[in-house]
Amino acid sequence: MFPIIYQSDSVTIGSYGLMLAIAYLLGRWYFLRQIETQSDLKFNSEILIIMLLSFGVIGAKLMFILKNPEKSHLLFSGTGFSSQGALLGAILASLLFTYLNKIPLHRILDNAAPAAILAYAIARVGCFLSGDDCYGVITDLPWAMSFPQGIAPTDNHVHPLPLYEIIYSAIIFLVLTGRNKTNSQPYESFFLLLGMWGLCRFAIEFISTNEKIVLGMSGSQTGALIMLISAGIYFLKFRKSFK
Repeated sequence: MFPIIYQSDSVTIGSYGLMLAIAYLLGRWYFLRQIETQSDLKFNSEILIIMLLSFGVIGAKLMFILKNPEKSHLLFSGTGFSSQGALLGAILASLLFTYLNKIPLHRILDNAAPAAILAYAIARVGCFLSGDDCYGVITDLPWAMSFPQGIAPTDNHVHPLPLYEIIYSAIIFLVLTGRNKTNSQPYESFFLLLGMWGLCRFAIEFISTNEKIVLGMSGSQTGALIMLISAGIYFLKFRKSFK
């Protein structure tokens, strides 16, 4: 593991922080690239990016503290974020921005969906390199890994959950980029993201070390179930109404 990429007397660059920065830059680039190809979609993209980032960070922090109240001391630190909180914050930012600028909400959400999962995959690379505590339970599977030099070290052989998440996020990204090239319906890419991401996260939580707090499920698993149900309702009931 490489929790520290570079360190001097005055500068320390951690792998997690570096990958978060790269995730933001590539996610931003991909989203703006999507927007620029649609000549009928005109708005101040920089303002939207600032709102998405601000609301996303606030949502990620608040959701993390809500799920882990014993870690409230991390509120103003550079660690301790919830991807589901970031997603919720970004949705709220999109709602506010589209309301103020009279833009259909789905135009933002559908274009942002592949950018969001791309950024998530890259951020998970940071989790893997830093060896934080997002690994899974002990296992004897051939690909099990230990993280003795990680931020949250363990000598046990455990499920490398960040690697699983990188793989499924890459698959979701490829599906969404292909979907955006077809005549998909409003909100289809967004709810496809919720469904696929929710399904994968729901499954992966069975082998995570997160505390089970609601009906035998962790907070993240409960959030994933809500994402999955929301996507199911859209595809079963509402998708046809947009045709």
